Amino acid sequence: MGLVDYSSSSGDEVLPDSPPCKRHKRKAEPNGEQESTMPPLPATFHDLYASTVRQSVVDDPSLHQGRKRQNPHVVGHWPSHIYVEWHPTTTQHDTLDALMKKTQTQIGGDIHLHNFLTSDLGTPLPLHISLSKPLSLPTSKKDDFFSKIQDAIYTSGVGRFSVKPAGLAWYRSPDSDRTFFVLRVITTRELSSQNTDDKKKPLRLSTNPELMAILVKCNKAAAHFGQPPLYQQSAGDAVDTAFHVSIGWTMGSPDEETCLMVLKNFRDAQFGQIRDWEIDVDGVKAKIGNIITHVPLSRRGDGQKGSEEPDSLFGF
Repeated sequence: MGLVDYSSSSGDEVLPDSPPCKRHKRKAEPNGEQESTMPPLPATFHDLYASTVRQSVVDDPSLHQGRKRQNPHVVGHWPSHIYVEWHPTTTQHDTLDALMKKTQTQIGGDIHLHNFLTSDLGTPLPLHISLSKPLSLPTSKKDDFFSKIQDAIYTSGVGRFSVKPAGLAWYRSPDSDRTFFVLRVITTRELSSQNTDDKKKPLRLSTNPELMAILVKCNKAAAHFGQPPLYQQSAGDAVDTAFHVSIGWTMGSPDEETCLMVLKNFRDAQFGQIRDWEIDVDGVKAKIGNIITHVPLSRRGDGQKGSEEPDSLFGF
């Protein structure tokens, strides 16, 4: 529904003798941002309006900047996704927006860099770290799937943790013609050794032990229901280095020289603060159809269900 413009003769005018509306005072934070004295919205509020209005059940790329569904819509099937959500602060959003604008200038006008930072209405959007591929679940299996994912997260042995940006990367999707512009992430805590039975290979430090532990559980649950796993071990790349936050995408990709030039922006003084960011992970979200459920991680990291119950909300 579009916004309605009301004329100045509307019945809601303020009378001359009406007391002026009080403005809520804002105080400055140490980083320079203004903090409202109003109580913050609960984290689960964002889930209420996380789903966009469905424009068509038919795959129509003209409605989505040329994108095509990875999983064609099937009546009776629910598009699903497991992920970690991140709501950048105002300063973080503005920094990423500046990075996107500089990147667009560097790659030139022949390739359009779409962004995941802002909605069509100009509202800042949450970003995410995927823990599953886009899935398609039949109605008969969706509840069992969620139960298995919930148990997998509770028994992963992972407590609340944080990750930090580690660099920029271009990722060509194997399932479409899109190339994603991403921010790679690694754990912020001391890295742990990765066990191996092969004595000839040296031990390697895992860059994302917590995300890997959750991913392994989620992949097993997906496989149990005949769904594809996220990230496959390849000869040249380790799975735990693949975790990232997508911030933009293009159809096709820039040439190699331009790609490398853009990646150097991560070390540019203009964007130096990005390297100091911490992304707190206090839970995992499961989106099944337009229902989003937040599954909290344990505060203790002991693999036991915490005191919080999952919050299940509907998106409209």
